[in-house]
Amino acid sequence: MAAWDDEWKSIQQRIRDDRKQAEHFLLCYRQELAQYQQEKDQKTRDWLKAVEMVTDRVSGQKADFLRLRREAWRKHFYYRGKETWVPYVQQRYRNIQAEAGGRRAALAGEQTLRLWWRELVSDVANVHIRIKNK
Repeated sequence: MAAWDDEWKSIQQRIRDDRKQAEHFLLCYRQELAQYQQEKDQKTRDWLKAVEMVTDRVSGQKADFLRLRREAWRKHFYYRGKETWVPYVQQRYRNIQAEAGGRRAALAGEQTLRLWWRELVSDVANVHIRIKNK
């Protein structure tokens, strides 16, 4: 087993790096698209394509969530180093759901929002791997 330890650590690090890149491209899609249109970088194109493929298929609650998550990121929701996007998204999401339903909507739980975010990031990373290895 020890013979595989270094390779395992390397693979785990690449997975973490891919997820960080996926998160970046999910949050900064517009900026990266604008930069791509100037530079035409193939790596950026592949990430943008992965984001588009995933986000084009997201609908309803997750589409609202993604829009709000991007909004929270643009507003730099950090306070003393603590990530505070969750409360912002919870409140805004609740308001959107209430407007759509005409009544006060339930608050989306922190675990649910974090799960949705992890799923979106993982989906983009996985799609990117398939695009890259095509």
